[in-house]
Amino acid sequence: MMDERDRQEHMEIYKLHADLADRISQRREGANRLYVSLLVGLVVLTAALLRFGAAEVFQPHFLLLIGTCGTALSASWFIVIRSYRQLNSAKFHVLHQLEERLVFQFFKSEWDPADQGQKSNKYWRLTVVEQSLPVIFALIFLALVVYALVIMTCRLDL
Repeated sequence: MMDERDRQEHMEIYKLHADLADRISQRREGANRLYVSLLVGLVVLTAALLRFGAAEVFQPHFLLLIGTCGTALSASWFIVIRSYRQLNSAKFHVLHQLEERLVFQFFKSEWDPADQGQKSNKYWRLTVVEQSLPVIFALIFLALVVYALVIMTCRLDL
């Protein structure tokens, strides 16, 4: 049994840990906004340069560069999301352990009805949805790389 002092200390540790988990989620959201902004900016820049003819002379090389940068950014974003997911999982594992000594297990009670994200008809983990975006962007930019390489190969054949 815990005495009152131990309970208070335990509760403070729990509150701190819950706050840290929330901060990780906020940083994750900020990282997602950064990557979306960078990738959309890259798409807009490419469209503008192609539309106004600024990249016509070096078009295949330009497209190859943009496609490579976009693919690298997408891969980086995917890795960042995965890292945040692992960090959050560890934080919530510890939170669940801390909750075992509390009267009410808030986070565990919230997660259990969702079958812990195992059944897609009940709940989709946010990271599943999040990870689809960098994959979609990567496919778009990889298509740009392939297109640029095809153009460069065709020009070499002439």
